[in-house]
Amino acid sequence: MKLSELLDKFAGRRVLVLGDLMLDEYIFGRATRISPEAPVMVVRHMQTSRVPGGAANVARNIIALGGEAHTIGVAGCDEAGNLLENSLIEHGLSGALLVRDPERATTRKTRVLADHTHQVLRIDQEDDMPVSEAVATKILEGAKHALERCDVVVLSDYLKGVLTPEIAGGVLAEAKMLGKPVVVNPKPRTKSLYAGADLISLNRAEATEALGEYRGLVNAEAMQAASRLKTELRATSVLVTLGESGMAASGPSDFFIDAPKVEVYDTAGAGDTVIATVALGLAAVGYKREIFELAAQTAGSVVRHVGVATPSARDLEQIRAL
Repeated sequence: MKLSELLDKFAGRRVLVLGDLMLDEYIFGRATRISPEAPVMVVRHMQTSRVPGGAANVARNIIALGGEAHTIGVAGCDEAGNLLENSLIEHGLSGALLVRDPERATTRKTRVLADHTHQVLRIDQEDDMPVSEAVATKILEGAKHALERCDVVVLSDYLKGVLTPEIAGGVLAEAKMLGKPVVVNPKPRTKSLYAGADLISLNRAEATEALGEYRGLVNAEAMQAASRLKTELRATSVLVTLGESGMAASGPSDFFIDAPKVEVYDTAGAGDTVIATVALGLAAVGYKREIFELAAQTAGSVVRHVGVATPSARDLEQIRAL
């Protein structure tokens, strides 16, 4: 199957994206001098931009790839929560279920970039405590309602408190009952919450930690690591992403996919692009080599851009031409 044919099959596929929503804020400026107060760069502010991040970036990728995203997450009753809600609407996610919790802060990541590409500083504002029982009930109710209309589920866990054991377990059980595949991007310390998922994706560092290793996972060990994790987590398949070296998928069949050779500006958000592509692929055609080949290409397209990005129309046209 050609990658263009696979992209065509993404149209109209409905994805439930549940996880930690964030506000990604970028302050662009021009580096002018070193401060006389301390040995730090002085950046003259030029522009501020905001985009939905975290699990919402997965949803943005779903839309960019031609699918439909139903997004569920939590925000505080604060300025960042209002900015996030507005940003969700601006980026085509007006149907998101954004549960507001006055007891917690909205996750907000502010990056200062000098001369457009050089990240000088990142400031994180967040509350990573598990959501309250009342909030968890609203999330589960929304997820169960959305599952009936969706083709696949993505659980995007950034350890910010949304994917509690009750929520993760409840969504996995409901999806299994309805026969909907579940794709998960967990952190190593929460991997056990997602036992039985259809596909679990970890990057090189996360897979190393998940296996309890103390040295970095080398490329030659990636497929064996994916296979071990698949058995340990009772998952149908496990994907280990290796950045510029590609990715290893162990499932009903094993695939090693090389990464395209591209000029890399910023790797932030590339994992979200991989997850979005693979989720749509599983919904469209099932577990096939082509979905990982396409994921390598879509991830390669976003690292060419500064900041957390999604594949552009031009990026997708270039992929279609391969």
